[in-house]
Amino acid sequence: MDFGLFEPCRLEDIPERRPEDAWEFKPCQKKFLMRPEDEISVDSILSALLSKIEPTEEQYRECQWDVTAKEMHNEKQSLLFEEKLYISQIQTGPCKLNEENKIFLESELNEIGHMKLSIEESYDGYVVFSRSQMAKGRSRSVCGHCLRGKYNDKFLLIVEKRSEFDYLDKGRIEKNMEARIYENILLVIRETKINADSQKFKAEINVKDREPVFIMDGGIQLLMRYLVINNFIGKFEYYTLNLYGKVLHGIIIVEKERKKVRIFYRNFNSVIVVKNYKYFNEVAEEKSETYFASNGKIVLHFWPRYNYLLHAIRSPPKPVERILPKLELMWKADNLLLMHYQKKKKLTLENAQCYLHNHPEIVDLFYDYIHSLLQKKPEVVFSFTIKFFQNMKNTY
Repeated sequence: MDFGLFEPCRLEDIPERRPEDAWEFKPCQKKFLMRPEDEISVDSILSALLSKIEPTEEQYRECQWDVTAKEMHNEKQSLLFEEKLYISQIQTGPCKLNEENKIFLESELNEIGHMKLSIEESYDGYVVFSRSQMAKGRSRSVCGHCLRGKYNDKFLLIVEKRSEFDYLDKGRIEKNMEARIYENILLVIRETKINADSQKFKAEINVKDREPVFIMDGGIQLLMRYLVINNFIGKFEYYTLNLYGKVLHGIIIVEKERKKVRIFYRNFNSVIVVKNYKYFNEVAEEKSETYFASNGKIVLHFWPRYNYLLHAIRSPPKPVERILPKLELMWKADNLLLMHYQKKKKLTLENAQCYLHNHPEIVDLFYDYIHSLLQKKPEVVFSFTIKFFQNMKNTY
């Protein structure tokens, strides 16, 4: 039975949905649809923000500066000094430089190590780094030191770490010290190591309003260069601390007289001599002399009681004298020697061929020797031959 409650409906008669743009909606009522071409990346957002802050290259070129380049103050120079000194041992005895002109020959010095030093300027002071390494005697053991420190504009300590190492009777001895100043109190931690054993000491020193000033090793390097560059002449007193924990009274003397020094092949004129004395209970613990150039570079440094020397110029390499060409020239110049050489050469060749013919088991050995000789081409054949046959047991 059909009561006529519902009208007949067909799918074809249902109208399609009208798009949202066709309705009269307010902008806040419209649904936001992101299309692929409208996507925004993080890089595009950052570039859009930074474009409002950073000028472009063209705008930077057209920018008018109010201060000229000559009036601009260079507040940071970064690397001020970078030096490499060579450590040599004087063969004649303790170092004495009392004469005005000192000439070092290759026969007087034996190079045993080197030392590197760099001084940099930071925004709140200076940074000093130095390291040395040298051989001991005829053994293969080495000893040396390492220093890292930071100091303020008046060369006073902020923090410094020093260490020295040495080998004695198959034992490694290492001495470390760390010092820093906090609220006018100098905090020092010393450590002595012998192989795996370690012993530490800690101390506190009040350095407030101390006269003279209290400076460490890195500050002394800065102070001496500052005095040299600013043409200081006279005495400068200070207090310092060595690796053994002793508080020393130091005196730096900058002499007025200029000296001339020749090291190997180079002359240094108008060299400034700086003497550094360190006293403990009015007894001299350490004396040293440093020869500076006018720009603050170290030319020479030595300790009068020791036979070690630090110098800026390295000795020239020793020429290798080859004897064979001279002998051949002598043989060719003298007919009797030439005839004797040809006779011996022929006899030696015949004897070698006869020996190899009777002993074929060593032919391969000599073949390897000749092959390695032609391949490596040593300057000194005699020493190469000895080493080759000494290693014969490991090869055959």
